[in-house]
Amino acid sequence: MKYYKLLMDSSGENDIVCHYENNYGIQQYDLKMGKKFDGWDDNFEFYYDITEGEVATDYLANDMGWLVVSGKFKKVMEDLGIQAEFFAVNIREKTTKTKLNNYYVTNIIETVDALCLPESEYFETVTKKAGTIYTIQKYAVYGDKLVDKNMFKLPNRQEIPTFVSEIFKDEVSKKKFDRYGIFRD
Repeated sequence: MKYYKLLMDSSGENDIVCHYENNYGIQQYDLKMGKKFDGWDDNFEFYYDITEGEVATDYLANDMGWLVVSGKFKKVMEDLGIQAEFFAVNIREKTTKTKLNNYYVTNIIETVDALCLPESEYFETVTKKAGTIYTIQKYAVYGDKLVDKNMFKLPNRQEIPTFVSEIFKDEVSKKKFDRYGIFRD
């Protein structure tokens, strides 16, 4: 089976890009580390400017770098058994206050120790405090560790990228999502 790194599709010229004004104590990396999060504040809101973009895609770009998905995207994730937390989020147009309904900040909590470093393209940086840090340019994974894993992160300071299976990619493609992201192997 093939696995892909999930990336934002930035080709849409009129797509909504969300911005936050108050983080309510929620740090950017709190929802990127592959760990459960119990500090969500329901007051958190994203805003967008209709003069900069008005197309609401199923995977919304945002200045926190979070996985913000539509209810349609969330349903596919739930149907495939993705281990994630979903936090309902308010998204409003800055001037008119028009609200986008049914969007969720998604926290992927499944991590799988499947990085195949010998087959990956990377470089090392050695630091006194953190030890060796690997900067991966092209990921390789051990497929036998990923049985029944359709969306996951890698542990050990490699948690930022989200990976999806070919099954996930095909399911999203069948649903004809609005520019949900780019899959790269």
